Amino acid sequence: MIIGNLEQIGIQLEYIIEFKSPSGLFNFIIDDELIPGKGTITDLFMVISSLKNTFHYNLDEKDFEIGKKKIEDINFADGEPENLIYVDCSELSDFGCVFWLGYDGDEERLFYSNDFEKTFREQRYPKGTLANLIDSLPNSFDLKINRINDDITNTEIIS
Repeated sequence: MIIGNLEQIGIQLEYIIEFKSPSGLFNFIIDDELIPGKGTITDLFMVISSLKNTFHYNLDEKDFEIGKKKIEDINFADGEPENLIYVDCSELSDFGCVFWLGYDGDEERLFYSNDFEKTFREQRYPKGTLANLIDSLPNSFDLKINRINDDITNTEIIS
């Protein structure tokens, strides 16, 4: 299942394995690339819950205004860059996937790494894009595996 606007940012979500909590694929789709692009037994409950919790706190956006500061001038080495929101992706970080979010007026600036923070890339979106995407994620326990045959499955939302 694909969630979001792939011309901006999306999420690939597939419930594949029935463990104590739903597990499967979870990737962000950014600039035609799957991030992290690995992991087939990701705990979907943990990832979705962590992401939703990031945006459900009453964040005062003005506290995360970074303006036009260049990515090269942001110190990611200290663990908590100034004026950036850590976007908690839970176990996706086990694959080297880390996200930080800041604002520049009416834009949000998403900084991300897929190599354990050795390098960072940036994407800009209209303010609210990432929060709306995360808010549109179904709860993991509302997902159902639809087995079409031994070789084909897809994910359905049951609520």
